[in-house]
Amino acid sequence: MTKPRLTSKEITEHLTPPPGITIPPYPARRDRIYRTSLLVFTFFLAVVGVGYEVPIKWVGTVGHVGASVALLVAGWTFLVWLSNWRWLVRSLVIAGAVVAFFPSLSLLSWAFTLGASAIMAAKETHCFHFWAGRVIPWYALGVGLSLLVGMDHIIEGLLWLGMAGLWAALMAGRLRLPLFVID
Repeated sequence: MTKPRLTSKEITEHLTPPPGITIPPYPARRDRIYRTSLLVFTFFLAVVGVGYEVPIKWVGTVGHVGASVALLVAGWTFLVWLSNWRWLVRSLVIAGAVVAFFPSLSLLSWAFTLGASAIMAAKETHCFHFWAGRVIPWYALGVGLSLLVGMDHIIEGLLWLGMAGLWAALMAGRLRLPLFVID
């Protein structure tokens, strides 16, 4: 059963922190940047998946760097009440994006990037009950373990395409909501 669509007022009430917690203003422009960067992140996850399937090595590298940089932008515009969580996500995406430029450390970069994306997906689900957000953190853990084990390229590619599909499902729900504005 599909949840009814929230109005802008209901979203603002839902996102208003409890007394004692203050968050910086969140203009609509920032939410637009957040959504766009998550869409770009989703696209580059698909590029990573395709990179495992084609014999051109740089395709996967471009996907990896693109996904890490897109998530860096999303992480910087990520809306969460608690500053500790905000800075944890920002630290993870910064580390993931910086380390992505060193191919020998790609596993470490993916650890940071997947960790940040799992937190972001879980937060989206906590607020808006998207089914994909409940799956993404566990799926990210599975993808990370598959990177450690070193599975067949076809399976790895399919896992990355699955991750892109989950993010696409989450973003489809997110894009149906009005832009968030917190003054």
